[in-house]
Amino acid sequence: PFDSRSPPPAAAHAQPTHSLAAMKFVVAAILAAAGVTGKLLRQTPTEVELDMEHREKDSFGNTALEPACAKVECGEYSCPAPFELKVDGTCCGYCWAPDHLVAADRHRVVEYNATGFVVEQCDDAPSTCKGPGANVVRCFKPSCREGETASCGGGRCCPLCQAR
Repeated sequence: PFDSRSPPPAAAHAQPTHSLAAMKFVVAAILAAAGVTGKLLRQTPTEVELDMEHREKDSFGNTALEPACAKVECGEYSCPAPFELKVDGTCCGYCWAPDHLVAADRHRVVEYNATGFVVEQCDDAPSTCKGPGANVVRCFKPSCREGETASCGGGRCCPLCQAR
């Protein structure tokens, strides 16, 4: 039994030595990590300069960004008639004319074999020639020289001109 008038036993004041060593190790590890982290977060003068050049706001909170076209240098150019120079939201402008003054290319895709030059794939064509889907190989009639004929073989998708 413990008497309140007498000092506590010596074992009550003693700390285990292994917990003290563990605490010292943890403190040393934290300090070492802080030193390494501090070195990793430091920027080189070049990095600081790039950060300043590409920052979004200055120290007062005002925008530090320049307009998109501020550093664009437009060359000299002129627009031949009937074109005219238009500058509508672009950096340098462009030459423009209405469709009724300059014919626009209104190219349309022709129907399959509208020209009549599409031919069937070779009978022994590999399966890769047949698709899948829109990737089917389309063969056209070869224009062979005199003494040559279109023939298949050799694992080709389409006929090829060869000497007879």
